[in-house]
Amino acid sequence: MIVTVKYFGAVADATQKKEEALYLDSKLHSIEDIRLQLETQYPDLKGIAYVIAVNQSVVASGLVTIKENDELALLPPFAGG
Repeated sequence: MIVTVKYFGAVADATQKKEEALYLDSKLHSIEDIRLQLETQYPDLKGIAYVIAVNQSVVASGLVTIKENDELALLPPFAGG
């Protein structure tokens, strides 16, 4: 299946991409599966704190099943005031 992955901030710097279409093996469905695949493909991600949003909602690991055409975003920690 194919999903769109968008990268922001330090995550975009680590991947050298802002967005890509990512092919997922049909047996990969959880957030942790995707995190592992991306950190294998982009080893610099292992040293960066980030959260994953699915279809514009930040999700906790393992609580969401990824489906065809979902949009994922890797977001660095937010700071502000």
